[in-house]
Amino acid sequence: MKKKLKSLKKSIRKVFKSIRRTIRKNRVYQFAMKPYRLVKKKVRKSYLASKAKKIMKSSEIVPNKIAIATNTFTYTCNPKYIYEEIIRRRLNYQIIWLVNRKNLKKFDYPDNIRLIPLNTVKGLREVYSSKVWIDNGIVFSDYFDKKEGQIHLQTMHGSLGIKRLDNAVLCRNARGKSGQRVVQRESNETDYVITNSQFEEDVFHSVFWKNTDMVRLGHARTDVLFSTDPVRIGQIREELYHRYGIPVHKKLVLYAPTHRTGLTIEDLSIDYEDMALALQKKFGGEFAVMIRMHKRTKNIVLDNEETEESKEQVLYDVTNYPDIQELMLVTTVGITDYSSWIYDYVLTRRPGFIFATDLERYNTNTGLYYPLEETPFPVCKSHEELIKNIENFDNDRFLTRVEEFLDEKQSVDDGAAAKRIVDWIQTLVPVE
Repeated sequence: MKKKLKSLKKSIRKVFKSIRRTIRKNRVYQFAMKPYRLVKKKVRKSYLASKAKKIMKSSEIVPNKIAIATNTFTYTCNPKYIYEEIIRRRLNYQIIWLVNRKNLKKFDYPDNIRLIPLNTVKGLREVYSSKVWIDNGIVFSDYFDKKEGQIHLQTMHGSLGIKRLDNAVLCRNARGKSGQRVVQRESNETDYVITNSQFEEDVFHSVFWKNTDMVRLGHARTDVLFSTDPVRIGQIREELYHRYGIPVHKKLVLYAPTHRTGLTIEDLSIDYEDMALALQKKFGGEFAVMIRMHKRTKNIVLDNEETEESKEQVLYDVTNYPDIQELMLVTTVGITDYSSWIYDYVLTRRPGFIFATDLERYNTNTGLYYPLEETPFPVCKSHEELIKNIENFDNDRFLTRVEEFLDEKQSVDDGAAAKRIVDWIQTLVPVE
């Protein structure tokens, strides 16, 4: 009898949850709730601001405590690989990882990681008692004033990035006083920026971090791209193929465009079947295309024409895969427009292509640090050009251009960045 009642209660809860989800998705409900949410957000922000000053003053810094955050509030990028190196060495650091409460259950985190919700009193206490802050974008400066005795390490999430970073400064300044405070905090309260090249240092010194010390140790996230461990690579491939139902015999293409204002379906106008066939003729083997949209443009509906039942699926949406570095590791060919991920991918020395249909518009609205044609990757502005670039791809010439490109930027990424970074952290914050 008890089991039946328990089962009935569980079924009733499921029904109510389903009804609640349906209501919350309703546009009328969302419109009606918008003023309430705005007021609630302002009240909460004001409450936390009043608490922050008191907690900042009263919290004692724990000498071996490190607070970590990423710009997506997920387990990824440089912070992930720095954390894993610390854990691998079993160093005596207390580590907390800041997360967005809404996304807490949506992403996979290791069992041994201590997750702390951002924008909570608990989060304030944990951050202000941490000796070191590590992030990969303007995260801590968005929420916290650093106090004396704390060390802020910035690792950034781009690599040899071609997009102009000064637009990020302009964007934040446009928010008024609150945005200007963020820029000021990031500029004045960041103690070190970890870089991978002379190029990055020149760019960073010209924007947020004019007087901040640069430490050229490489990007920890790129270490995985040098991995030759068949077990590790096999596990990633198995998880990826199983998760998205990709046939295991297929090679992988990663197409990951960046975000920008005015992005349309036409800007993503690739005939994926045609491209997969061209890649098959050029490189051998059948190909599956993984598309990974940026978090700001992931809601753009892809114009996937329905294929005949006799045709095999070619395109797979991997936007929700948390770590793009792992995707790069198992990718045979990379394609993007202006995204900086391909300047990590270049370290694999595998073929890559630039597909930028809106180059003139992008140059006008955003701007690049150097012309796309100066990169090792063949550039095109239409699907037809992309197919020609694949057909005419010269691997020897490409590899020569890769080495010239990396030498010119004075890149130091070599697969051992995380080790160098953790060695250096130990000099800043020694532990037994």
